[in-house]
Amino acid sequence: MSTSARTPAERLALSRDKLRHALAGTAEADASTGSSFNRPWWQELRALPGAGIVIEAVQQWWARHPVRAPALLALNTAQAVVQPLARKHPLALVAGAFVVGGLLVWRRPRGWILKPALFAGLLPQLLIASLKSHSQHRPRSAP
Repeated sequence: MSTSARTPAERLALSRDKLRHALAGTAEADASTGSSFNRPWWQELRALPGAGIVIEAVQQWWARHPVRAPALLALNTAQAVVQPLARKHPLALVAGAFVVGGLLVWRRPRGWILKPALFAGLLPQLLIASLKSHSQHRPRSAP
């Protein structure tokens, strides 16, 4: 059955199912805590001195950040829209990226992208993680 032959109610139900599956996929990825962080290069990066502390602190900070849920939803939605478009019309996608890149250069959104409020709480999280790590590795003196 083609998409034009579907009734509006059927299209709405299909759209809801796709959204439900996308949100369930996000929840499953969140529940696995680290499925994308088990790659060899990621483990090598974590093994660098001090990098593990920073990575852990940033992950904890991002897990509680208020922008996280909308960002994940936007990412999943963009993937659901862009992937079929890229398969059917790759040149249109490149042209669109060129236009968006040009607009970004012309408008210079660095001021609103890198607002300090976006990174609120990251520095305290890094300090806490560093102190926890330092206290775990410090030998205890005998009483």
